[in-house]
Amino acid sequence: MKITVLCDNHVSWGKDLVGEHGFSAFIEARGHRILFDTGQGIGLLRNAKVLGIPLSEVESIVLSHGHFDHTGGLRDALAEARGTKLIAHPDVFSPKYHVKEGESYYIGIPFSREAIEGWGAEVLLERGPREIAPGIFTTGEVPGERTDEELMVKGPEGFVRDPLLDDLSLVIDDPKGLVLILGCAHAGLLSILEHVQGLFGKRPFLLILGGTHVGPLEPERRREIIRGLGRYEIRAMAVAHCTGAENLPLFVEQMGQRAFLAHVGMCLEV
Repeated sequence: MKITVLCDNHVSWGKDLVGEHGFSAFIEARGHRILFDTGQGIGLLRNAKVLGIPLSEVESIVLSHGHFDHTGGLRDALAEARGTKLIAHPDVFSPKYHVKEGESYYIGIPFSREAIEGWGAEVLLERGPREIAPGIFTTGEVPGERTDEELMVKGPEGFVRDPLLDDLSLVIDDPKGLVLILGCAHAGLLSILEHVQGLFGKRPFLLILGGTHVGPLEPERRREIIRGLGRYEIRAMAVAHCTGAENLPLFVEQMGQRAFLAHVGMCLEV
């Protein structure tokens, strides 16, 4: 099993790679090739070319949620991976906004379902977990409290708080344990881990990769969540994107060298 980070806020040096505020990972597991998220559309194609990643061989694209920094590269991805399946939660197309001090900004997916289907994708929307290849699953909706007060959806009567039910993750079920790939973890990092173990049993996490969303939280809540990781057997944790590099020391304090910062170009073999 091999996972390559294609888009992230951080980039390795000297490889002509491009960093951006976003996330995407290319997964090769059990003979299948899956693209998890697409970044915001700045670096996906360039980074894939530099790294020799065959996007044309992608069988399924999984969207962790409907924000632009995870879906903006979708048109480029579909131009390469023609006829692929697009797997997401139904709320991925909800009109998502960031609202603060009376100012609102659209932060949702830049493309309509009709456009995506016109580009040849088979759109599969499901609220519950879905097996997308043997031993490779989405988590479906994750129960738990969302804390993003400035993230809204626009309805007929104006803005309401986004419940972010579309936040899902990807799980690879290996005989040795579980590999968990996160988008932004809007559903809450600990809630996601608890949900995954509810689905697959209390087994070790061989690897957790992706955004943990601790960056926007208050310091004490941030520390509380990271301390909570001690309840789980986690053998490696590559934090990315909305984690914030400045928070890596908190993970290292809890987990030692098992925690490290992911970046564009990183290839993880499990």
